[in-house]
Amino acid sequence: MTQNHPSQVMDGFGLYEPSSNEEFDDILTLACFITGCSAAYLSIIDDGWQNIRYTKNYPANQDLLAHSICYNTVSEETFVQISNLDHHPQVKGVEKALQQNLNFYAGFPLIAADGLVLGTLCVLDTQSKTLNTDQIRSFGILAKQALNLLDLRKFKIERRQVDQSAEDSRTFFNATTSVVCILDDALRIQKINDAAELIFGVTPQECKGLNVAKFVDAEDMKRVLALATSCLKNGKKSFDVDTRVSSNNGDPKWISWKVLTKERRWFVIGRDITQERQNNKSLNQLSTIAGKINNGIVISNHKLEAVWVNHAFTKITGYTSDDVANKRLSDILAGPETSIDDIEQSREELRNKHFASVELLAYKKSGEKVWLSLHHSVVLDDEGKLDSVVSILLDITKRKESEKRLELLSLVASKTNAGVSICDENGKVTWINEALEKIFGFKNEEVIGHKLIDFIKGEETDFELLQIAREKAARYEPFNLEHKVYRKDGKELWVSVDNTPIYNEATGERAQVEIINDITQRKETELQMLASREETLKLSQAKEAFVSIMSHEIRTPLNAVIGLANILHQEEKLPTQEESINLLKFSADNLLNLINDILDFNKIEVGKMTLENKRLDVRALLQDIVNSMRFKIDGKPIKLEHHVDAAIPQLVRGDKTRLYQILVNLINNAIKFTPEGFIKVSVNQQPEKDNKVVLKFAVADTGIGIAKEKQKAIFEPFTQAESNTSRKYGGSGLGLSITKKLIELFGGNIQVNSEPDVGTEFYFTLKFNKFEGPIDMPETAPSITLNAKILVVDDNEINTLLAQRVLSKFGLTVVACNSGADALALLEDKSFDLVLMDVHMPDLNGYETTLKLREKDDVYFKELPIIALTASVLEDSIDDINRSGMTDFQLKPFKPDELASKIALHLKKSAV
Repeated sequence: MTQNHPSQVMDGFGLYEPSSNEEFDDILTLACFITGCSAAYLSIIDDGWQNIRYTKNYPANQDLLAHSICYNTVSEETFVQISNLDHHPQVKGVEKALQQNLNFYAGFPLIAADGLVLGTLCVLDTQSKTLNTDQIRSFGILAKQALNLLDLRKFKIERRQVDQSAEDSRTFFNATTSVVCILDDALRIQKINDAAELIFGVTPQECKGLNVAKFVDAEDMKRVLALATSCLKNGKKSFDVDTRVSSNNGDPKWISWKVLTKERRWFVIGRDITQERQNNKSLNQLSTIAGKINNGIVISNHKLEAVWVNHAFTKITGYTSDDVANKRLSDILAGPETSIDDIEQSREELRNKHFASVELLAYKKSGEKVWLSLHHSVVLDDEGKLDSVVSILLDITKRKESEKRLELLSLVASKTNAGVSICDENGKVTWINEALEKIFGFKNEEVIGHKLIDFIKGEETDFELLQIAREKAARYEPFNLEHKVYRKDGKELWVSVDNTPIYNEATGERAQVEIINDITQRKETELQMLASREETLKLSQAKEAFVSIMSHEIRTPLNAVIGLANILHQEEKLPTQEESINLLKFSADNLLNLINDILDFNKIEVGKMTLENKRLDVRALLQDIVNSMRFKIDGKPIKLEHHVDAAIPQLVRGDKTRLYQILVNLINNAIKFTPEGFIKVSVNQQPEKDNKVVLKFAVADTGIGIAKEKQKAIFEPFTQAESNTSRKYGGSGLGLSITKKLIELFGGNIQVNSEPDVGTEFYFTLKFNKFEGPIDMPETAPSITLNAKILVVDDNEINTLLAQRVLSKFGLTVVACNSGADALALLEDKSFDLVLMDVHMPDLNGYETTLKLREKDDVYFKELPIIALTASVLEDSIDDINRSGMTDFQLKPFKPDELASKIALHLKKSAV
């Protein structure tokens, strides 16, 4: 079926132009003459379609090539003739030719130089025939001539398009008001448009060959060259820059340049931004001024669409310039309760070029209601038409709220139980209600015309607070205060006063409304609570002081017991003494654990325990704990085993000491209450949370179990599951309580599953920070040998003896004294490398002794390492140590290796 299919090929050869008909008529006539045929046509092939455009005695048409008699000519790309169409019904298109009484066809393909078949030159006749060799050769020459004619037309069309494009480019090149030019590598102008005269004041012809630096400000040119050099070094081919230029008429201009380099030439476009910079400067000045105004300012165009707002407008409404751009102000601020009638009336006034003012209930961007007072001023152009509108907004929400409260007061003031006073702008009473008369005992007529405070002030009235209130009232600012006043009968009472300034726009009058309530009972309750809180604080401080003293008093002799037990344990002894010494050491350690439990419990109670965030190897810690706990099994038929999830990182960050304490408490508990079976400690990794490593710990045993109704009580301090547990199994009942509080300090929560006579499992989940840094570190510290002279200051002779015997084993020369005064005398010769100072001594304690040493004008005494020996672990004690100037502290009782390591550390520092 024939369709109207546009041909790009025909359009490219200009074959739709009427002039093409004449050019091809002669070729078609000559084709008929050469072949002796009655009809001829020239067709164009494009995208599977055949367009028969030029014909002689044959109808022009368009059809799919697949349906055309020329199909074989095109597909085989060679001359084809069919002498008798009636004998070749299978040939495509024959049927259509026969319908036109045609019985002969011959055609040449028109093949372009690139091998593309552009079309065909065909002849047809009603009579059957066969072309001879001369006819075919002449017909072929004619086909080539037709192809040459097509190529010539295409060349002319392309040339015309190039000429038109060049003309368009010249027109566009010179149509813009921006200067466009091409510079050589020496920055000489090769080509420039007509805008040169507008920008530089010289014609394009006069510009050619001139260096562009002739027109650009010298300082700006240095900046341009530096920028161009930097861009080229960094591989950038373009940049933007603004410069000043001077023209022949002397007018300085600001030009914004866009610069591109290619093949050692510079392509430059310059736009005059002189007026734009002046406008921006003016706008910035206006913005600066408007930005300092507390009132909102909006500038709108003649369509009442906002084009600019100041910062105060954004502060009042929440809307920015981008939010309101090209929108009508009232449309933005309107909401469900906004008066549309007021908006329309205001718009009508503006359309009539009149000033308009309106108070409007508007809505902020957040949806919050706000009362606005809007004042619109019109700006007219030279023709008297509306050019723009300047709107000023005032937030009058507080005033509206005050007016609303005043209206409400007028209805309820006379019946409310709260006292109400209305004063003029000078604070003089104009009216009080009956409730206020009852509160103060003064009648309305007694106080009218006077300041109420003059009647009710007294000895304990806070006059400084009253002065602040008066200053706020003078500025018409609302205020609230609570103060002590006196009734007419002299009775003290506390009152709360809410003062709200009121302004009546209709009359211009100002007033103050005060709501006054008797709060004496509440104040008395608050004072009682304050006294109770102070008493509680004193008790807490007394408790801390008691714990600190008891810690020192108990730890000091215990230090000697543990130290001497350690020395006896290390020295040679008789086999009969082995058991006694081990029992002594074990009992001392247990006593120390009990004291530590009590101190830890107290620290947690008063909120002074904090967690460390140090390197922590969970596997190594658990292995050490299990190994150290095996001796406690003491021959019981118990298997102590542990499991650590392989997915757990090698290192994390956390508090190793507190985790150790938690696990030891739970394992100790399991050993204590498990007569036989097993105890299993496991750690498994859980999914990360908040970028932290999450580990689940569990301690399971086959012990005596805990009844369900007792499972909550076991976490209470000094509480055990059964009343006889302490007698039968030992313990203070603090272990699980401390464990629970430590786990909660980690941010975890301990859970328990237990069944009597079956066993118990405690489990909890803790979060640890990820470890960042080098993982490889020495596992054990080398043995310490020291060569230094140290002074031990302690009023307890056993402690000094113990320190001498322990520290001498590390190669130290130890001198001991029993008071701060003796220490000051011994240190005068400056022969000591370090001091171990007990903090609690009679007469001159360790803190005072250290302060006296540090006050000496001598580098030796200021830098001498002084390590405090203390039995107190309270935060206040640590603060006292730091304030006195001590270098470090060591808790008593101490492990010999631990103290030696600390001494070695500070000896090394002092030697640097």
